Amino acid sequence: MIPIVALVALVQDRPSPEWTPLLEAPNNLTHVLTIPPPASPGQRMEIRGKVLKADGKTPFAGVIVYIHHTDGKGIYPRPSGSRPSEWIYWHGSVRGWLKSDTSGNYMLKSTRPAPYPNRRQAAHIHVYGLAPGSKRGVTFPGIVFHGDPFLTRQDTGRVRLSEDPNGVLQGHFNLVFPR
Repeated sequence: MIPIVALVALVQDRPSPEWTPLLEAPNNLTHVLTIPPPASPGQRMEIRGKVLKADGKTPFAGVIVYIHHTDGKGIYPRPSGSRPSEWIYWHGSVRGWLKSDTSGNYMLKSTRPAPYPNRRQAAHIHVYGLAPGSKRGVTFPGIVFHGDPFLTRQDTGRVRLSEDPNGVLQGHFNLVFPR
């Protein structure tokens, strides 16, 4: 019973809302985000797409996008010294920001995430956006991957990955702002 109480205490300390890191984005962002460093273990992956306005057609320039996901073991590696009351504790170190370019383009270079250990949930990437001039973020559908054995009907952000000649997985996914 005590471990359950401890877990409840940790969840209650969890920062809210999930998109809080958008407000802490560094300056001088580009439309390309590389996480983790290229020498990190795991299968390399690149996802390209556009950030679009709610009509699903109009490119949305200057949107800050925050992304985080698990490592190749399904873990959010916790940065040294982080505490449960800090968002970096929960989001781990495989994370970062980018800003859509003038045509709405973005590109994520990373390693393919793994599903959480001991859970039947598809591997996924968390994605949040902040429109220019806004102070309120939005949550995009999590990016999941075709062929994942844990996919459900609710998993809508499916990306089909194909391997290029260099062994890098390539995919495409547009981020559409909600109405």
